[in-house]
Amino acid sequence: MARTYEIVVTGTASPLVRAAFEEFDVDELEGGRIRLVGVVADEAALHGVLHRMQDLRLAILELRRLEED
Repeated sequence: MARTYEIVVTGTASPLVRAAFEEFDVDELEGGRIRLVGVVADEAALHGVLHRMQDLRLAILELRRLEED
């Protein structure tokens, strides 16, 4: 079941980050944080997103499910 997630990580919204997470709306926040909001198809897809974050060395500060589709 698809779910909308909000994920806040450390870092800057560089072109590399935007390209790696093109399925998310990416906003740069104050204090060196990035907010990503997007729909994730299932738990396997969420696991893939988290691995991409790890590969880019982005530390997850918040992970919140916003709604279910």
